Amino acid sequence: MRIALTQSEGRLEGLQERLEAMGLEVLRLPLVRTQTLPADLTPLADCRWWLFTSVSAVRAVLELGGGLQGRALGAVGRATQQALEEAGGRVDLVAPEETAESLAEAFLAQRPFGFVGLPQGNRARPVLAQRLREAGYVVRSVVVYQTQPVPWPPELPVPELVLLSSPSAVEALPEAVGRQAHLLALGPTTGRGPIRTGFLAHSGAQAQRGGCSRNSPIHPR
Repeated sequence: MRIALTQSEGRLEGLQERLEAMGLEVLRLPLVRTQTLPADLTPLADCRWWLFTSVSAVRAVLELGGGLQGRALGAVGRATQQALEEAGGRVDLVAPEETAESLAEAFLAQRPFGFVGLPQGNRARPVLAQRLREAGYVVRSVVVYQTQPVPWPPELPVPELVLLSSPSAVEALPEAVGRQAHLLALGPTTGRGPIRTGFLAHSGAQAQRGGCSRNSPIHPR
């Protein structure tokens, strides 16, 4: 059985090896790539808190010369936390679930003080900024990278399984592939994608970040 991993390079490290150990043939087919934009980080300069919702945002800020030292940092998940710490930052807050909603709830539960900076991608959902502003915080958002689709190789046969790890990957997936393969959505935000784009709702199973759920059909033949 073949499974296509559609996440960008550097994400979900170790997953390919685990799937191959289960007897699956793994295809690496990134459906999206990110590109740092020539953004001005000045609006974030006096923000005590910087909240990151992706590893791509961390990389973009570093490429733009942003310094993490001396700031309170929040991360949407363990991978983003690791990227911040490897860059010399001190992570004060990690969302228990890898969603913007979870990061907002975790932040508000601590009731910290100070302006909040959000380095984001061009497709970031507004939920995090909205929740914080509704709670009375001054929030400054800067788009530091953009997400671009990567074409599916037309000559490649459709694999039995396709793992999608972001809404952007869902939208980049060709409709023909989405209707033939069994879709696995990683996380609740991605899991809503196949329904939004018109794929059959029953074609997808939701997988957890630490592994696949009981209903997820990843079993070697």
